[in-house]
Amino acid sequence: MDKAYLERAAQDLSQRASSLILNNQTVRLRSAKQDGSKVVVITEPVSGITKVSSLKLLDEAGNLITERTANVDVLSDQSLEFRFEFEVKGAKSDALQS
Repeated sequence: MDKAYLERAAQDLSQRASSLILNNQTVRLRSAKQDGSKVVVITEPVSGITKVSSLKLLDEAGNLITERTANVDVLSDQSLEFRFEFEVKGAKSDALQS
């Protein structure tokens, strides 16, 4: 795939990422930045969580971008911040074989 197209897809992803659902609680995003075909999404810090069991990164329409499940205990006085890193990659096509 063309590098410019992959960067455009990464830009689209960075602009659409809008919130994180952590154990059914909405967490705001601090930033979603694109660098070429890479995207880094970072949440605002959240506290008062004692266990992380579910993470869902959503777009502006509430559609699922990615989901993770976990079973991680957290100290009650800890503040958590989540970071997602994506790289948009193309796939090779066998459509043009001679």
